[in-house]
Amino acid sequence: MTRPTTSNAIQPTIESLMVRFLANRSDAALAAVELGESEVEPHEVAAGFRVDPRAAWLDATAAIILGGNAPPPAVQPPTEWSALVAQPAAAFAMPMAAGHFPQRVKDLQPLLAKFNPNELRPSGTQPTTPGFPGLRNWVAKNGPTTPLLAAGIARMLGDFDTAASLLSSQVDCANDHASLMWVRGACTEALMAWDAMPDTPAVLFNRGMARLFLGRIAEARDWLQKAVDVIPETSGWNALARLYLAVAEIHG
Repeated sequence: MTRPTTSNAIQPTIESLMVRFLANRSDAALAAVELGESEVEPHEVAAGFRVDPRAAWLDATAAIILGGNAPPPAVQPPTEWSALVAQPAAAFAMPMAAGHFPQRVKDLQPLLAKFNPNELRPSGTQPTTPGFPGLRNWVAKNGPTTPLLAAGIARMLGDFDTAASLLSSQVDCANDHASLMWVRGACTEALMAWDAMPDTPAVLFNRGMARLFLGRIAEARDWLQKAVDVIPETSGWNALARLYLAVAEIHG
């Protein structure tokens, strides 16, 4: 069955996009009821939503497969994963890579209202997340068996040198290397790397995401639509791709 393209598809409303994007969160059903047919400001809708740690873990591990890599060994979420997922700090320009979860994009107001990509993409100056000894111990213990996932969690914690060390001995992890470049603030270089890679769902997503947050919005739309077409609709990454596509449509 052929998916509708941007030109002939009926674009969803912002309200329905937000409900869909937040559908993996524990109180999303209640939020959908509360939305109803009334007008709602985006930042009010997003406030108070809680991320389901299990759903975030599924998306964090699924990103490995969507990046073109073999499925990782079956592992349970590490100690303190729930605490990491519950961190109040929101991300905005989230690349699809192992260990990342789309629900980290928690605050929709800067995306849907005053969209300033220069302020929202990583600068490389963000501090390392303090604490989380359980997660860091998990990274050290499981790095040899699940290096992409361990590197991704280290990247999420801001332990960039640890992530780079774990990736240095791996092959077929170009997407994860580029994602590390992105969060370190080398955003133009990361996009150049993604453009040079073979097409995978993660690479298509990241090409669109990077262009969106580098201010190349017209180009971002095409890549994000391609990502929406190939990422499973049940994935949180599909919902985030649709959200980024809506941002591009609004501000393009």
